Amino acid sequence: MSHTIGKTEKSSAVHKHLDYEVNISLGDAAVFRCGKINENCTEGKIFIIPPNFEHQFIQEEDFQRIYIAGDFNSSFNFAAPIIISAGPKNEGQILAEMIYNNKYGNQKYLRSLINAFSGFVLQNIKTDNELGTAIKEITHTVSKNFYNSELNLCELLNQSGYAEDYIRAKFKAITGKTPVEFLSKVRISHACFLMDTYKNAITLNEISEKCGYTDYAYFSRSFKKIMGISPRDYMNNMGEMRQNTPT
Repeated sequence: MSHTIGKTEKSSAVHKHLDYEVNISLGDAAVFRCGKINENCTEGKIFIIPPNFEHQFIQEEDFQRIYIAGDFNSSFNFAAPIIISAGPKNEGQILAEMIYNNKYGNQKYLRSLINAFSGFVLQNIKTDNELGTAIKEITHTVSKNFYNSELNLCELLNQSGYAEDYIRAKFKAITGKTPVEFLSKVRISHACFLMDTYKNAITLNEISEKCGYTDYAYFSRSFKKIMGISPRDYMNNMGEMRQNTPT
């Protein structure tokens, strides 16, 4: 995973990127233009721009925005720019500022923050059609019930009112992940949160159970597949990660 992360007060010329770019507005004195989109920036508003879309930010000197550009292809699969708010508790902006403040920190920790931010975006996309609404409901239910080891994704897909194979394919087209991959991402992100929060006060077996896994070996394989490191190695490196991460 490779990203360019920064903060700017400058307007940009019309340009495009080979990868996704995410911009988080830290004020109100700017305008975002992309094709027919001409959107006023307000504090906390988030702009997700897919590859090869020409766009521009026109802003005043006292306006700031955080930008995160790079490989979001494993998370996003958007056919057009997406604009969302930072959430009722400003969660999106808080995550973006954590990413910016830790851009030179430990890469595994930074990756966890970016994964959490990607998850926030996917859960807060505004959709205007029934299919999009159904998929948003599925992501919401999974995110709220990931700890339940008996969570049945097939049943959840069928409850959407669409044929299971159809909604499964559309789920991946919109979120960039299969339902199983999305559930795993949510569970492993929470496992990282528990390790970061409770450190050695909680065992890895307890963490796997709290994240909905009944088989520790399967939890360990899923964790390594997503994080690139085993949960035990992640736990053992926590001290080093905290020491190398700016406050």
